[in-house]
Amino acid sequence: MPHFYGVLGIATDADHAQVKTAFRNLAKGCHPDMRGGDAQRFKEISLAYATLTDPARRAAYDAQCVRVRAGARRRLAAAVATMTASFALTVGSGVAVAGWLLGA
Repeated sequence: MPHFYGVLGIATDADHAQVKTAFRNLAKGCHPDMRGGDAQRFKEISLAYATLTDPARRAAYDAQCVRVRAGARRRLAAAVATMTASFALTVGSGVAVAGWLLGA
């Protein structure tokens, strides 16, 4: 999922005028009709602009971003729990083996 705010180089709380200004500044440099233009980059910028200037599309996009971040946090928490359990098992086994080797 592209990060439209990053594509335009704006904050997530940017207003309509800031979105429009960012789009225009970026579009000038990469418009396909201009020399050195980049059609793919222009499409990316245009999609970001279209999404962030339409209130309904922006709200849906922001909600999707929240869901994606929440999923990433859940996966990270699960990974941390797994690593913690693995570490405890590894250390516990190591201590038991060391005790056995030392005759304790």
